[in-house]
Amino acid sequence: MIGLGVAVVAGIVAWLVDRRRRRYADRATTPAAALFAGFNIVKGRGWIEQPLSSHRTGTDSLWWEYVLEEERRHTRTVTDSKGQTRTETYTEWHTIETLQDAAPEIEVVDDTGTALVRMVDANVVPRQVHSEIFRENQARGILGRLLVASGSSTGRYRETEKVVAHGADLFVAGEVVLDEQRWVPVVADKVMVSTRSEESHVRWLTVGVLALVLVAVAATATGVATLIRPDDPADPVGWGPGLAAGLVIVVMAWALTTYNRLRLVAQAANRAWSLIDVQLRRRYDLIPALRNTVAAHATHEADTLVGVTEARTAADAGTRAATGEGDHDEAEALSDEAEAQTTVLRSILAVAEANPELTADESFRRLQHELADTEDRIAASRSFYNDSLTLLRDRCQRFPGSLIAARVPMDHRELIDARGFERTVPAVRHQFAT
Repeated sequence: MIGLGVAVVAGIVAWLVDRRRRRYADRATTPAAALFAGFNIVKGRGWIEQPLSSHRTGTDSLWWEYVLEEERRHTRTVTDSKGQTRTETYTEWHTIETLQDAAPEIEVVDDTGTALVRMVDANVVPRQVHSEIFRENQARGILGRLLVASGSSTGRYRETEKVVAHGADLFVAGEVVLDEQRWVPVVADKVMVSTRSEESHVRWLTVGVLALVLVAVAATATGVATLIRPDDPADPVGWGPGLAAGLVIVVMAWALTTYNRLRLVAQAANRAWSLIDVQLRRRYDLIPALRNTVAAHATHEADTLVGVTEARTAADAGTRAATGEGDHDEAEALSDEAEAQTTVLRSILAVAEANPELTADESFRRLQHELADTEDRIAASRSFYNDSLTLLRDRCQRFPGSLIAARVPMDHRELIDARGFERTVPAVRHQFAT
């Protein structure tokens, strides 16, 4: 019964660890400009306007922690195998000072834009930048003098500093919520901010899962063998059924997990498809406002602008793309809609460039900034969709996942190429110190 109990505990822990591993391995990276409600993975460089300065090394940081430890002597009584006792002395490090500081919120910057990440209560995986052991003749404070007087201190100290540096490459995972004051998405719940790569996290979690599965199988085999042959558990007659039971449970758990994984990846691809349509509609709604603002300054071009905007694509093309079956024809329709919008916007902006006074118009600059942000989001959503679909295809085609893929209901979709998704205004980029 002990063996079966160990198997159950190891199996549950393995499932929990594997669930965390799958959250990283089965989710395409979300571009910073395409955050959506729910769990997101973001990769980029960490940035804040005013970096922090770490305590020991003065590193420009987003988060830092400094720990000072003191080595102390301790005594303990040890009983050997013969029942004899002896007293031995050992040393152990004790923390005597801890300092920490963190920015309340940071930005993670990638090629598409920035993602806001709330650092409050975040699980931070920093990089160690300083570790030193030294001796100090003068004890620190009243407590230090008492320790030296009692002979418990060895006089050795160890200081360690860990930081998340400003501009460092970060791997961020967490739930995105809407900031109701600024109306922007923020990674704010169950956040992990790591200086280690996604591959590093997945690799170590995979090792942990495999080790726990081996423990569960071995414990199951031992428990069943003991129940069958309590007088001789090592008899192969008992080990055979026990090992077979453990392997059957593992195979069943793998099939169920793989099925759920493929369903979640398929849902992520469908959500990514809808994100593209949402952003195209947002850009579509900007066209009349831009046209009216430009026409107000370029009255001689008003007729031209009216003719151009009348030729724009109908909004129901996006509706078909979002609500249909997602086949190749709809991917073409989505590209056609994007191309028609791009043609109209370029015509409007060409008229704007011929009228320099528009650069001083506050409403035009606001609309142009909103257009740049929208085009960042469109490019990011298209990239996220293609990455999600590629991940889904990879999971379905790779053995042994291909054995389960045929039973997973999923829409047939096609990758969306860059045709029609060209930018009409330049993107705004962050500058990092070199």
